[in-house]
Amino acid sequence: MGKIGLLPVKDNRPIQTLRELFVRWLESGRVSALLVPAVSPAGIAAPVLWSDPEKASQIYPLLPVMGINSAGVVAEIAADKAEGSRLGVVLRPCELRAVVELIKLQQIARDNLVLIGVDCAGTYKPTTLVNELKSDAGELENWITGFLTAQDRYLKDERLRRACQLCEFPVPLVYDVALGFLGVNPKEQLLIQSASELGDMLLSEVNISPVAAVPAERQVYLDHFIQNRQEQAVRMIADFDRTALGPEKLVRYFAHCINCHNCMKVCPVCYCRECFFDSEVLKRDLDGYIRVSRRKGLNRMPADTLLFHLTRMNHMMTSCVQCGICEDSCPAGIGLSVMFRKVSREAQAAFEYLSGRSLEEPLPLTTFREDEFRQIGED
Repeated sequence: MGKIGLLPVKDNRPIQTLRELFVRWLESGRVSALLVPAVSPAGIAAPVLWSDPEKASQIYPLLPVMGINSAGVVAEIAADKAEGSRLGVVLRPCELRAVVELIKLQQIARDNLVLIGVDCAGTYKPTTLVNELKSDAGELENWITGFLTAQDRYLKDERLRRACQLCEFPVPLVYDVALGFLGVNPKEQLLIQSASELGDMLLSEVNISPVAAVPAERQVYLDHFIQNRQEQAVRMIADFDRTALGPEKLVRYFAHCINCHNCMKVCPVCYCRECFFDSEVLKRDLDGYIRVSRRKGLNRMPADTLLFHLTRMNHMMTSCVQCGICEDSCPAGIGLSVMFRKVSREAQAAFEYLSGRSLEEPLPLTTFREDEFRQIGED
């Protein structure tokens, strides 16, 4: 189990090569449908549930645009085990990590999924690429190919989403099949590898050139990429610490929050059916609001915004995958990506855990270990 090979790219067209690969898997019955990035003729980028090979021209695997974390879509359509359907999900590393967390949280049924992971050097917000997305199909495909091949620019591109500039996971961690373009020439070949029996079966249908291991030049590139992103994260977190550490600074950091709860609604691993903050528990009548106002003298409205963020952070930090969709969806522009990168990774490190690293690794808050936190003086 576990094969590695190089997939030849036809006519310098990596996107078309992957389209043909996915069509083959559809027609063979290995997958019933694929959840994959697509762009409509009107220039709208979104994941689609694709099952008609005749419409392959509208899908764009490796599209460097992210409007939502598609793990939330997977949870919506694959929460329960199905009888005869098998869904292939083409996901970036952060999306796959969120799927892994949701499987462990029993929000997604693993049995019917084919996990197809793709390399990700970073993504843009859809609103920053309006012209590119509205261009004709040939121009858009050429633009994506240019992005995939200009691998020296990823670490300098400040237009990438801020969470992407902090991300040190450019390759999938858990997958059935992984498709890679980093550290290779994607106009000539793509790396393809399996990590399960299902993945082996899918690769057996593909004409690939087997290799014994990941090419050395790819590993060199990934090491450099990851080190650069880690250094960038250190710098951004240091800026955050100067801006937001301490009660008064934290209040100012969230001062513009309008309590819309968009960050909660788009979070892929915020899985509660009813949020405490949307329940009746915190609702007050007018007399209640007046009592609070008289006690404080002046009470900011809407109320409880900082309490909401601190509670959500406490709830999500061990499963957060730092995808940054929360920040992208914030109308007030609050820097949630850096904050969650700092808090979640520190919390996970305390439990020797990494969100989305393994399906077998137990969730920290559902597992008791007698040797936990001995360093704080517990016997």
